[in-house]
Amino acid sequence: MQFSETAFEQLRPGIWRAVASPASVTIGLVAGDGGALLIDTGSSPSQGARLREAAEDVAGVPLVAVVVTHAHFDHYYGLAAFDDLPTYGHESLIDALAADHVEQEAAELGFATTELKPPNRPLSLARMVDLGGRHAEIVHFGRGHTAGDLVVIVPEAEVIFTGDLLEQGAPPAMGPDCFLKEWPAALDGVLGLVNEHTLLVPGHGEPFDRVFAFTQRAEISSVYGQAEYLVSQGVAAADALAAGEWQFDDDTITAVLPIVYAQLAAEGKLPGRRLRLL
Repeated sequence: MQFSETAFEQLRPGIWRAVASPASVTIGLVAGDGGALLIDTGSSPSQGARLREAAEDVAGVPLVAVVVTHAHFDHYYGLAAFDDLPTYGHESLIDALAADHVEQEAAELGFATTELKPPNRPLSLARMVDLGGRHAEIVHFGRGHTAGDLVVIVPEAEVIFTGDLLEQGAPPAMGPDCFLKEWPAALDGVLGLVNEHTLLVPGHGEPFDRVFAFTQRAEISSVYGQAEYLVSQGVAAADALAAGEWQFDDDTITAVLPIVYAQLAAEGKLPGRRLRLL
């Protein structure tokens, strides 16, 4: 597995981003007068250590806290390199390390699960981090991309790091651990904070403005809504790609249809034969 990191690029004064491979994940950095906050940590403890050194060199002040936006490996598995600092993540991240796939992922990435660390300051809703002359707000607006999505808001700079609730350059990842029905509501919490000056920094891809964000929110919402409509019309999952009107490409929809149909089934919504009214 090839690990690498780009140099930190300044987005606004005191705010930077880098990109860490193998998953091209955004690493955010916010600095105040007295300290800096790192947002996401890369895919391994060793990558996290390199990001820590690079971040402190760029920020010019010590890191005083780290936040993980959600439990996926490319955001989370570098957290062990920061365990001497306050590290923040949603409380669901603790149990996420016990998931069946973690051992296989760690082996593929070249380390043991015993090297991983959960956040030492788990939160359920929100936390504020004082950086000296600037603060960052860490907020859980609800389930969406995962059970424990966090966003980081820098009010003074009008910057929001969204994690993978929003992505640019490719469709958002709608995997088996997502909550498609709830995802738009979580985004509504984010979008209620944006204005024409807000810069949104996604978990993958280039930063964007509110127009892109509102558009992607509508596209995500349409996946669940269209599937729900097809189920009500008796359309089986195997036929849904051809029968529906979709906002994403066929490969994305083909992958997500079993997931959304399973979620609808869990709500007691199953395709059935429609009765003809005489």
